[in-house]
Amino acid sequence: MVTDVLQFDQIFKVGGFLAVLVAALFLVQANRSKLSGRIAKGRRMQLSEVTALGPDTRAMLLAVDGTEFLVVTTKRQQPVITELAPAPAKPAVAQVAA
Repeated sequence: MVTDVLQFDQIFKVGGFLAVLVAALFLVQANRSKLSGRIAKGRRMQLSEVTALGPDTRAMLLAVDGTEFLVVTTKRQQPVITELAPAPAKPAVAQVAA
Protein backbone atom coordinates (compact mmCIF):
# COMPACT_ATOMS: atom_id res chain seq x y z
CA MET A 1 0.00 0.00 0.00
CA VAL A 2 1.53 3.25 -1.14
CA THR A 3 0.50 6.43 0.64
CA ASP A 4 1.34 9.88 -0.58
CA VAL A 5 3.68 11.73 1.70
CA LEU A 6 2.32 15.10 0.60
CA GLN A 7 -1.28 15.66 -0.31
CA PHE A 8 -2.60 18.46 -2.49
CA ASP A 9 -4.29 20.32 0.38
CA GLN A 10 -1.04 20.32 2.39
CA ILE A 11 0.90 21.78 -0.54
CA PHE A 12 -1.84 24.39 -1.03
CA LYS A 13 -1.74 25.41 2.66
CA VAL A 14 2.07 25.73 2.70
CA GLY A 15 2.04 27.71 -0.56
CA GLY A 16 -0.64 30.05 0.80
CA PHE A 17 1.29 30.57 4.01
CA LEU A 18 4.48 31.39 2.08
CA ALA A 19 2.54 33.81 -0.15
CA VAL A 20 1.23 35.63 2.95
CA LEU A 21 4.77 35.83 4.37
CA VAL A 22 6.16 37.27 1.11
CA ALA A 23 3.31 39.82 0.97
CA ALA A 24 4.02 40.85 4.56
CA LEU A 25 7.72 41.22 3.72
CA PHE A 26 6.97 43.57 0.82
CA LEU A 27 4.50 45.54 2.96
CA VAL A 28 7.05 46.03 5.75
CA GLN A 29 9.81 47.02 3.32
CA ALA A 30 7.54 49.55 1.60
CA ASN A 31 6.61 51.19 4.92
CA ARG A 32 9.99 50.83 6.65
CA SER A 33 10.43 54.51 7.54
CA LYS A 34 6.93 54.87 9.01
CA LEU A 35 7.26 51.67 11.04
CA SER A 36 10.72 52.47 12.41
CA GLY A 37 9.50 55.89 13.54
CA ARG A 38 6.60 54.33 15.40
CA ILE A 39 8.74 51.66 17.02
CA ALA A 40 11.43 54.12 18.17
CA LYS A 41 8.93 56.73 19.40
CA GLY A 42 9.45 57.58 23.05
CA ARG A 43 12.87 55.94 23.33
CA ARG A 44 15.72 57.99 24.72
CA MET A 45 18.50 55.71 23.50
CA GLN A 46 19.02 54.47 19.95
CA LEU A 47 21.79 52.38 18.40
CA SER A 48 22.58 53.99 15.04
CA GLU A 49 25.25 51.75 13.56
CA VAL A 50 27.53 48.82 14.44
CA THR A 51 30.76 48.06 12.59
CA ALA A 52 33.20 45.20 13.12
CA LEU A 53 36.78 46.47 13.43
CA GLY A 54 38.29 43.03 13.89
CA PRO A 55 37.39 39.52 14.97
CA ASP A 56 36.68 40.64 18.54
CA THR A 57 36.34 44.44 18.27
CA ARG A 58 33.16 46.39 17.54
CA ALA A 59 32.49 50.11 17.11
CA MET A 60 28.98 51.41 17.78
CA LEU A 61 27.29 54.78 17.35
CA LEU A 62 24.85 55.36 20.18
CA ALA A 63 22.49 58.35 20.40
CA VAL A 64 21.18 59.30 23.87
CA ASP A 65 18.87 62.31 24.18
CA GLY A 66 20.28 63.82 20.98
CA THR A 67 23.93 63.36 21.97
CA GLU A 68 26.00 60.84 20.02
CA PHE A 69 28.62 58.56 21.54
CA LEU A 70 31.21 56.27 19.97
CA VAL A 71 31.46 53.00 21.90
CA VAL A 72 34.35 50.62 21.13
CA THR A 73 34.16 47.18 22.71
CA THR A 74 36.67 44.33 22.78
CA LYS A 75 36.64 40.97 24.51
CA ARG A 76 37.94 40.89 28.09
CA GLN A 77 38.31 44.69 28.28
CA GLN A 78 36.16 47.58 29.39
CA PRO A 79 34.36 49.45 26.59
CA VAL A 80 35.74 52.85 25.59
CA ILE A 81 33.02 55.52 25.36
CA THR A 82 33.71 58.84 23.62
CA GLU A 83 31.22 61.67 23.24
CA LEU A 84 31.12 62.96 19.69
CA ALA A 85 30.88 66.67 18.89
CA PRO A 86 27.74 67.74 17.03
CA ALA A 87 28.13 67.62 13.27
CA PRO A 88 28.76 71.07 11.78
CA ALA A 89 25.96 72.52 9.69
CA LYS A 90 26.42 72.07 5.96
CA PRO A 91 26.85 75.35 4.11
CA ALA A 92 24.08 76.25 1.72
CA VAL A 93 25.02 76.03 -1.93
CA ALA A 94 24.07 79.13 -3.91
CA GLN A 95 22.26 78.47 -7.17
CA VAL A 96 23.42 80.43 -10.17
CA ALA A 97 20.68 81.70 -12.45
CA ALA A 98 21.35 80.94 -16.11
